[in-house]
Amino acid sequence: MPTQTVTLSTFAGLMQSGDGCNLASHYAVEAENCDTTGGGLKPMTACTALPGSLPSPIGTLMRLHRRYHTAQAERDVLVAVCDNGCVYTRLLSDTVGTWAQQRTGLTDSNVDFVTYEVNPEGSDAPVDVLLFTSAADGMQCLYGNDLHVQTVTTPYKFGILARHSERIWGSGITGDPDKLVYSAPYNPFNWAQNSEIPEDGGGEIMQPSWDGDSFIALKPYGSYLLAFKKERIWRVLGTDPGSYILKEQFGGGTVCENTIAIKGDYAFMLGHSGILRYDGTDVAAYRQSAITTLMSTLNRNAVQKSCAADRDGVYCLAFPAGNSTHNNRILEHSITEGWFNVRVGVNVKSFLPVEERLLFTSDETPGRVFEMRGGGSLPLKWISGWQDLGAKNVLKSGFTVYLCVESVTELTLQLGIRTENKLKTRLVQLQPGKMKRIALNAHGRQFRLELDCDDRQAWRLMGGIQIDMELDSD
Repeated sequence: MPTQTVTLSTFAGLMQSGDGCNLASHYAVEAENCDTTGGGLKPMTACTALPGSLPSPIGTLMRLHRRYHTAQAERDVLVAVCDNGCVYTRLLSDTVGTWAQQRTGLTDSNVDFVTYEVNPEGSDAPVDVLLFTSAADGMQCLYGNDLHVQTVTTPYKFGILARHSERIWGSGITGDPDKLVYSAPYNPFNWAQNSEIPEDGGGEIMQPSWDGDSFIALKPYGSYLLAFKKERIWRVLGTDPGSYILKEQFGGGTVCENTIAIKGDYAFMLGHSGILRYDGTDVAAYRQSAITTLMSTLNRNAVQKSCAADRDGVYCLAFPAGNSTHNNRILEHSITEGWFNVRVGVNVKSFLPVEERLLFTSDETPGRVFEMRGGGSLPLKWISGWQDLGAKNVLKSGFTVYLCVESVTELTLQLGIRTENKLKTRLVQLQPGKMKRIALNAHGRQFRLELDCDDRQAWRLMGGIQIDMELDSD
């Protein structure tokens, strides 16, 4: 009886376009917690908790880097605005996790923020500051020298902030949805117009769309500023009031401001139909067919909970799936390698990138800060597409699977071959670095491979998977 060999030498994440039949063997139609970086296959990690906790859920997590602080290890400060109206700070390097209360009395813990510097009155030395704002409380300034918080007087209470051409820009104004406001250069405390020298003062720009839409995000984009509405994006060109030009870009906007992440000359975001990508000119649907099944689980009633961040070239989008009102799925997309994968079992409320690290908060443990690495392996699931080898008239049977893993100790995983008739599985114990031969007595005209592993130790496949089978044609 003739035989056939199928080799899965590399892995490339999810591909859910079409009917899932006869896909390239390195794609999965369903997968959870699979890390396919570099074409390999290993489980994602469950993440680790930073020390220390707060008495109230964290609404927004921020970071201030103090360039002029004497002690190198104390330059990075985490700042949390909590639901109890308080602002807390702690050193990022603190191994105990001691938070200090710096401000009380805020009514909205969901704030937008930027970092900048100011020259306090009577001092020649600049001070790094963190500016944060909400449409309810207005702008606040946290000073890096002593970490005190002070209210900033602005012409409006901004809901969103950005830094562009040495000015602070604000929008998201309740009752004034089409207005963009900018400060004087190098001075976030001066928003007044200068009639004699306009380039030295602040100002306002009206950009109506006459459809009830409003500005929901401001993002620096190279030497430009992007102003997002839900259905439109404007690019702000120029460096002073005499040269400002707003150009509407092709395509739509984003349904949720916190899903925007910019990497290089691309901006990724969540749209009504799935992932969108802005390339400097056009906002267009981005490879939505590859993750159509996954994105169909998005809970539209809770879509505003979604958030995203870039993690070293990987776009991470946390969103609520099914009936969940919390972000219980994280879609991860490698911008360079092109794969899509999904992390399950990690609940994210908000992200905070800190250089090569990605911190986040969680609704499951609301007073804690977590980092997206370490913490043991998550349960892995990987299911290939259906394969008939281009021969629907041929019965495939007598499957033999060969694989090898790299791990510290013996690894247990479940291996299965599913045909149109039934699923045949084996619970397999794998010794580190030793090739394993597994026979599965399945038969059918089409088949797919299924892997499940609940082992929490770190492991990875070595050299892919080989599947031998017998063929019996009609």
